[in-house]
Parts: sequence; C-alpha cells; structure tokens
Amino acid sequence: MIIALLVLIVLLMSAGLVMLAKIARQQKHAIAALRAEEEAIVAEERRMFHYLHDLGEAIWRDDQQASMYRLIVEGAIRVTQSTGGALYLYDEASQQLVPRHYSDFCAPLIALPERVRLQMKENSSTLLSTLRMHAEPAQSGLLGGIFVQQKTELLPDIGMDPRLGEHLVSSQKEVTSMIGPLSFGVRRLGILAVTSPKDGRSYNANDFEVFNSLIEQSAFALANAMSHQEAAKNRMDQQELQNASQIQKVLLPDADPHVPGFIIAGKNIPARTLSGDYFDYLKLPDGRFGAVIADVSGKGLGAAMITVMCRTLMRAQSQTSASPSAVLAAVNRQIAPDIREDMFITMSYVVVEQDGSKLTLSRAGHNAALLWRKATGKVETIHPPGLGVGIDKGAVFERVTKDASFEMQTGDCLLLYTDGVNEAMDPKGIEFGEERVEEELAKHAPNGPKAVIGGIILDLEHFLKGRRSHDDITLIAIQKTA
Repeated sequence: MIIALLVLIVLLMSAGLVMLAKIARQQKHAIAALRAEEEAIVAEERRMFHYLHDLGEAIWRDDQQASMYRLIVEGAIRVTQSTGGALYLYDEASQQLVPRHYSDFCAPLIALPERVRLQMKENSSTLLSTLRMHAEPAQSGLLGGIFVQQKTELLPDIGMDPRLGEHLVSSQKEVTSMIGPLSFGVRRLGILAVTSPKDGRSYNANDFEVFNSLIEQSAFALANAMSHQEAAKNRMDQQELQNASQIQKVLLPDADPHVPGFIIAGKNIPARTLSGDYFDYLKLPDGRFGAVIADVSGKGLGAAMITVMCRTLMRAQSQTSASPSAVLAAVNRQIAPDIREDMFITMSYVVVEQDGSKLTLSRAGHNAALLWRKATGKVETIHPPGLGVGIDKGAVFERVTKDASFEMQTGDCLLLYTDGVNEAMDPKGIEFGEERVEEELAKHAPNGPKAVIGGIILDLEHFLKGRRSHDDITLIAIQKTA
C-alpha cells in the first residue's frame, strides 16, 4: 500500500515537472514572440522616423522636384517593406495623373495598351518605359477611381480588380497593393502606391494603418514643398521684374532737356512693376529737338520689351529722317513683322525746329495732342490721321499716317499723354475723361509744364480715391517761353 502510494506520488511529480517544463517553454516562446513583435514595431517606427526626417529636410531644401518624388516612393517602399512603388501627381490643365516616380519593381497599375503588350514580347524594358511616361485619366481606371473617391484601398490581388481591364500581363497577376490619394485641404495632389508579389508579402491591418499615415505625411510634405518652391519662384520672378524695372527706368530720361525757347517736363508712372508706356527726348540733326511718347497694348514684361525696341528704333530712325511721319513709318516697317498679332503701339512724335518757329507732329493712333493758347485761354486739339504701329506692315500705315505742322506763341503749352490718364476709372467705373484733361491743362498751364503734370497727377489721385490706376500713366508738357 505504501509502495503504491509512493509510486503515485512519483508519477504526479513527474507529470507536474513535465507540465511545468511545457509551461516554461510556452512562456519562453511567448516572450520571444513578444520580443520579436516589439523589435518589428521598433524597426517600423525607426523606418518611419527616418522617412519623416528625410521628408522634413527635403521640404526646405532647394532640391529638384524629382529628388522629392523619389524620396517619397523609396521611403514608402522601405517603411512598408514592399517590392515597388509609384507616385502620380495630378495635372489640372490636362486632368491627368502624371507619373513622377515609378520604381523598377513596381507592378503595372494601369491597363496596358495592346501595342505595349506586343512590344514586351520582344523587349521587356518597354514596360517600365511606358509606366514612367504614360499619364492616366484622373476620372477612370484603377488610379483614377481611387483619386475620384479619395479613399485609400488595400487590394489583395490587383489582377482581380476589374478597373485594370481584362488583358493583363504576368507582372499584374498575384500582386498585392496599397494605393491612396494624396490631398492637402481641398487640394488634390495625386496618388501614392506600393506593390508586392503575394508570395513574398501580405499586407495586414497594421500595414494599412501605417500606409495611411505615409499618405498623410507625404501629402503634407508635397504641399509644403510646392508652396516653398512656388514662393521661391515668385521671389525670383519678382527680383527679375525689379531688375527689369530698374533697367527700364534707366532708359527713360533722367532729367528734363534744355531746349532754347522752351520748357519741357515729362513723367512716367507704371501701373505695375514694368511699364508698357515710354517717353523720350531726341537731339536731332541741324539743332532740332524731338519728343516721343508711346503706349504698347498690354502690360508686363512683353509690353516692356516692346517699349525698349521702340526706343532703340526711334533713336536710330530719327537721325536719318526729317519728317516725323517718315520716322514712324520706318519704325513700323521694322517692328510690325515681329510683333504679335494681338499687340500694337500708339505713338506721338513731335519735332521742334531749331529756331522754335514751327512744330511738326505725327500721330500713330495715339491720343490727340492738346495745345493751350495763352492768348485765348482755350485748348485746341491736334490730331493728324495715323494708324497704330504694328497693325499694318507698311503700305496702309504710310498712306494713313500724316504730319501736322503748327506754331506756338510765347506762353502756349502743348500736352502729350497716354490713355492711362483719360481712361482712369474711379471706384464707380466713371472715366477721368478727355474733357477733364483739357480742364486741368487750362488750369495749370499758366504755371508751366511741371505744374501741368503735377496738377493732373494730383487730380488723378484724388479721382481714383487712393486706388492704383489700372494702366500706365505718361505725360509730356512743352511750353514756349520766347
């Protein structure tokens, strides 16, 4: 009896030891599994940290955009431990998703054209070249559908997705993928995708959550990089405009000319950084003097470049032609073939004889010149016929554009101005008008050319009620003193 009891105790103890050993092994395996899971999480967090760090640095570097695109795709591949990845950005003008970086081993995410499938049989590299160049409609297909829905998808097998079509290639079969839309606020930026063969990788719920975080961070980085690059470009463009503006100002007269028997003043006020107006004073053969004022249709850099062309041509042609209309005709013949069809230039060119006895004006579609007569206090208009420069290449311009000669008496004042003066509008949309220009000329002419220009500009500022004029403003006033 005692022996049997002892045997039972020994058996129970052995069973207990076996059970304890089994529990110990299970605990050891559980601890190892937990440790492996913890290490995997730490490794994933490390990969994510490096990805975010690289993105953060790239935003503020002046790297080429391609570097940023590659960083996003390669980072997404690394973090999700995928085989390949692709980044498409939305082009608003064409309404297409344009590939910006397509990694070597990313599965095709588009329905491949038949010609590509045929070419692949002879040259497998055709596929990758196509994937890196082929833009997809933003409203259809696998990528377009996700872009429209703005919802990230985990696709267990892209080959089973009807949005890829029926004609698949081998690299589209047995492939899993995560694809998500990149957006920041209301701005839709594009698509980010990662792919892997099913036999080597299976994305789970945690992978999907991590990928969604990648999508969010990538969109933020892209939006900030775009803003940074746009701001840098705007600063560069603005600096270039400022430089061009300084050059343009140098080309304008830096002081009023000294012409015996006359007082002359001029002023140019650009509506923007660059002006489409210009004026110039010309020393002519035989002691004559010339003044030119011009207004190029349009504004900005294009108009400013045309003013430089006009100035150069006027300075050259005025030295060889006696007649103002002949000078304008020569300028027109040289500039008309090179000017855009939707652009033209209005000009007025007046020549003062050496003894001051006569002035001759030619007008290429420009505002009529105004002449205030001291003897009567009245304003006359001088408007010989003329066609804008650039509208016709020569024959019609020369037939239409004529000279008008006139005399000025002591105290008389001539005003040339661009339509930025008379067409200036107040907040209610009412124009300053030619009549008001004439009134201002008559009011200030007794006090000289500077008073005329200053008075008109002051009245314009009051009329605009502090708003900036929508057009360039240029004036020349010439008064006879003897």
